[in-house]
Amino acid sequence: MLNRMSVTLDPRIKIIVFLSWISLAFICRDIYSIVALLITSIVLLLFVGAAGAVFRKLRLLIPLVLLAFPLWTFLNQWSLFYASSRGVDFLFGLFMTLRLSIIVIISLSFIVFVKPTEIIKAIQSLRLPPIIGATFALAFRYLYIISEDYKSIKEAHLCRGLELDKGSLIRRIRNYIPLLIPLIIRSIDSAEKLVLALELRPYIVNSRRIRPLKIKDLAILLGCILTLVLAILYNFYFGGLS
Repeated sequence: MLNRMSVTLDPRIKIIVFLSWISLAFICRDIYSIVALLITSIVLLLFVGAAGAVFRKLRLLIPLVLLAFPLWTFLNQWSLFYASSRGVDFLFGLFMTLRLSIIVIISLSFIVFVKPTEIIKAIQSLRLPPIIGATFALAFRYLYIISEDYKSIKEAHLCRGLELDKGSLIRRIRNYIPLLIPLIIRSIDSAEKLVLALELRPYIVNSRRIRPLKIKDLAILLGCILTLVLAILYNFYFGGLS
């Protein structure tokens, strides 16, 4: 079901949905609305069959999310972004922890649902200069190349007996130095080849016909707008974290 949803939705609508989704995390101002948004997000992920893929990636970030609770509970008055004069406030700490959890879940969902090629198509549909779409396309492609090079270099060193995850924190950091040096050298070599290819073929993006949105896409777009309007009305006129 995840593949079917990923294929049928227009790339522009996907990006709008995720922008609206993550905007709701910042619009919510009380504990009730943030809990409702978290439950709704989990239900949506279960409905489209992406909950497993998202929560497998989320396991690596659980310590960071849990660390947010004591920080926002006891040190909220020294925050650079959301300073508060409440002092020790467990409800405020819970609220900010849930907000961070939702932001992380939405970010991971974006990675699972939206492919780099779809981001490029959405950028091209904005009628921006072709060089902008080409820049994003090359950036995504280059990140993929670097990640593949890192995996191959890491596997080669592990086969030679290099232990990366043993010892103290300083020792673990030092163990990764043999991986970084060949990775940097290979990245520079790939960048030189890319520059040479661009010089030989400067026109790498052709103008494509922009397809109109389908009725289903327009309905989802209207739903996003209505959801944002209702969330703003509730949180700024009827609710809010006091």
